[in-house]
Amino acid sequence: MTLKIDHIKDEDRTYWDNSLVKFQYAHPLNAYGWGKVREVDGWKATYFIARDGDDIRGMIMVLRKNIPLTGHSIMYAPKGPLCDLNDQQTINALLKSVQEEGQRTRAIFLRIDPNIAEKSIDEADDPFLRAGFVHLAHRWSFWNSPRDLYRIDLTLVSNEEELFNTLDRDARRCVRKAEKEGVFIRPAQSKDDLQKFYEIFSAFTVGKGFMCRQYRYQEKLWDEYIARGNGRLFLAIYKGEIIGGLICLKHAGKCLAMHMGTPSQYNRLQTYYAYVWESIRWAWENDCQWYSFRGVGTTPTQESFKRKFNPKIASLVGYYDFAFKPLLYKVFYNVEFGILPRIWRMLMGLRKGYKGLGNNVRKIVAVSSSSNE
Repeated sequence: MTLKIDHIKDEDRTYWDNSLVKFQYAHPLNAYGWGKVREVDGWKATYFIARDGDDIRGMIMVLRKNIPLTGHSIMYAPKGPLCDLNDQQTINALLKSVQEEGQRTRAIFLRIDPNIAEKSIDEADDPFLRAGFVHLAHRWSFWNSPRDLYRIDLTLVSNEEELFNTLDRDARRCVRKAEKEGVFIRPAQSKDDLQKFYEIFSAFTVGKGFMCRQYRYQEKLWDEYIARGNGRLFLAIYKGEIIGGLICLKHAGKCLAMHMGTPSQYNRLQTYYAYVWESIRWAWENDCQWYSFRGVGTTPTQESFKRKFNPKIASLVGYYDFAFKPLLYKVFYNVEFGILPRIWRMLMGLRKGYKGLGNNVRKIVAVSSSSNE
């Protein structure tokens, strides 16, 4: 076998996306557009395809981000590489091309997190370890996809009624209740809809204590997935107003739930159940093999909610690192898994405190205004 490594450019994105379909482990985050989305956060994508003649043997999208004031960068291959796990030659060839790119850009290391079930790889015969990677024991990272998540197998049902009945009784009740309360779900039709959803979602994240990226990030999801027919923003409408929603991405016969949120004052309307159900039905209608939540949930409430849709836990093989500069890599590793978690907890506490202070100020102003009328 004679392998050739091609660098794929924007004009060949259709070739890239069509080539993904042949790989069993292809994921919506392998799509060409995901690299474009991540540009918002300062990442630059490079796309490599390994081929033997016209036969595509492997693919990897590598994101690179510069570390300020250091002259160095880090690399990340989300849900990659894609290849036959028994094809060591292709894995090595792709890694060699990434190494060359890493040397040119002064990268410290490469991280991969293949979309491969944990049980599919025996550590004694791990092709990534043979290629020189180190397998991390961590099950979660601040800047990579979760290792443990919930997925719904959509291939097990033959009609919509069967699909609906896979939800547990409480979830079905909540979907019906939302409809009775006058909530209906529709797809977003414009960026005006997206802007309204973002305003709701960004406020929602503050109360929940997790990160929300700038509007440009969701706008890129719109441009690179939704506008191209590979995603949908499901909006919950109540009394003519948008009160919440959910963004889903699909590619290569898989569907990924991304951002969702509804203000707490509408909790009684059960909008979460309504738009998650609509998105699951949409994925099934589009012949997706699975529907995936991004993780199992960071709180018992989140986990309990997701379990009501009868998913199965998918534990992936996780994170592998390949160090180009071992000493600098050790520094980065210690910061990532030792120092950063403490800083994050502190920042989230300050963020929630600031939000609470703002709410109290608004209440005081409102009381003062009413007493002066």
